[in-house]
Amino acid sequence: MIGAILGAVGGLASGIAGGIKSAKAAKEQQRLINEQESKNNAWYNRNYYQNYMDSTEAQAAMKRVENTLKKQNQEARATAVVTGATPEAAIAQQQANNEILDETATGLAAQATARKAQVDAINQNNQNNIFQARLGQSSANEQGGAQLMSNGLGLIGSALSMQEWGKKKGGK
Repeated sequence: MIGAILGAVGGLASGIAGGIKSAKAAKEQQRLINEQESKNNAWYNRNYYQNYMDSTEAQAAMKRVENTLKKQNQEARATAVVTGATPEAAIAQQQANNEILDETATGLAAQATARKAQVDAINQNNQNNIFQARLGQSSANEQGGAQLMSNGLGLIGSALSMQEWGKKKGGK
């Protein structure tokens, strides 16, 4: 009988130790999930709110267009001097080039909008993954707690059964 009680107490202690270890692992997993969420939020804020026109990609595109148009304007002026074209022709060429520059800026703005939509979609996916991780963690915590309670109740029940069995055997 004493052996059964000691066995039950040992099993209960083992269950408690396992529960503590499980709780520590769950806490660490929760910390990692929180850390990942923080990193994702920082990435989102950095990328979503970035002014696309300040990006190296957009600035390089604008610089290429500006350089090309500058050369065209110089060639148009040089040609106008040689051919004797009117100043209005050079002005018309400059206006056409300004329209090209405006269209380029408009195209870059459209790319910025598309990029924001892409960043938002990636963020939604990341947030869903974090939610799923939290849901899995919560489920694991719930199952672990239920298992510990079941084991504890089972050990108590076994100890009581052994006590009853000892009474019947010894006490007839």
